[in-house]
This record gives sequence, C-alpha cells and structure tokens, in this order.
Amino acid sequence: MPTPYQIKKAKQRKVFFIFLYAVFLFGFINIIMTYLVFPVKQKSLSMIPDVQQDSVVMVSPVMKNYERSDVVLLGKRVKTEKTLFSRFSETFVSFFTGKQVFLSEDAVFPGTKQKLRRVIGVPGDTIYMRDYVVYIKPMGEKHFLTEFEITPKTYNVTFFTAPAGWDSSLGVKGSFEEITLGPNEYFVLGDNRKSTDDSRLWGIVNKDDIDAKALFCYLPFKNFKLY
Repeated sequence: MPTPYQIKKAKQRKVFFIFLYAVFLFGFINIIMTYLVFPVKQKSLSMIPDVQQDSVVMVSPVMKNYERSDVVLLGKRVKTEKTLFSRFSETFVSFFTGKQVFLSEDAVFPGTKQKLRRVIGVPGDTIYMRDYVVYIKPMGEKHFLTEFEITPKTYNVTFFTAPAGWDSSLGVKGSFEEITLGPNEYFVLGDNRKSTDDSRLWGIVNKDDIDAKALFCYLPFKNFKLY
C-alpha cells in the first residue's frame, strides 16, 4: 500500500505531465497555425459577393503557386524600420495568437493590415480594364479575352454602373490602359470592383508581397466555399 508521501509524489508527477502535455499541444497547434495554415477574418466588403464580410477564410503560407483567379492574402504595404525588441515582440505575439494579433496593425493606417484580394493577372500577362472588366492576353497569345473567359475557376464580382454624367475620375478606376506584368509580378483586385483598394490604387504587386494563398471559407458554414 503506497504511503501518503508516495501518493503526493504521484499526484505531482501527474500534474507535471498534464502541464507538459498542455504546453506541447499548445506549441504544436501554434506552429501549425503560424507556418502551415491559419484563419483570416474578412472584415470589409472588399471581396463581396464570394467572400462575405465577417467570413473566416483558411489560408496557407506554404503554397506559393499563385494562379489567375486565386484568392491571396497580401502582406502589409507599410514597411517600417523596427528595433530588435519590436521584431521579437511582433513575432512572439503573432506566434502565440496563431497569427490573429499583430502589434504593428493600426486601424488609422490601412496599409498596416493584411488584405484578401484576387489574382487577376500573372507574370507575362498584358491586361487592361474597361467598365470594371479586365481583358487579358497571356504571354505568347495574340488576342485578349475577358477575365471570365480565361480564368480556370469561376468567381463573381460586384460591378458599378455609373449614372449618366458621372465623373469617371471619382472613386476607384473602372478603366485603365494596357499593363504588361514582368517576372514575379501580379495584378490583384477586390471582387467588389466599385469600392476597393487594390492594384488600381497600389499598382503591381510582387510575389514577395503575397503572404498566403486562400484555401477555403468555413465560417459561417452556409458560406462554405473552396478557392
């Protein structure tokens, strides 16, 4: 029969191993949520109708093969010099929150936040826009096709029909002239073409500016969709 001391030591070992297991599980989950897949909440109307406001999308930073029509997560556009302590703090908080909290985000400065956008043009494409529709001529081809004719996956966009006499210089551009994309260059747009900051405002984005590729939307369940 075990003595009270032995029972006490056994309980202490049990508590220790439970604590160790919890720490290991927490660390393992956060490694997955940081480096393999993690959720992103779409807080704006920039990607309606296919990505509704307040939807939660699972993205992966390890998938680097960005194709036309993919939904991608763009990194922060505002690059600031950080001290060693700031970089460590950012990494620490990002890791232990599964990339859900970033110390450098600022609601007053939109460029400090990551954004979901759709890849419309890929390296080698020549593109232009008319009335919010993009026309694409892939490298080596002779003719332009609309984005909907050339895309490997279907998607929906929200257009803006301007009233008579509308000043086309107001709001985001619905038309622009031909642009040819170089190596590792992408042209991204929001699905809500009438009210979104995207490559029409920022210009071409580099492959290094893309943090992750969207896999699927899973919340709310009624909006479940593979990308």
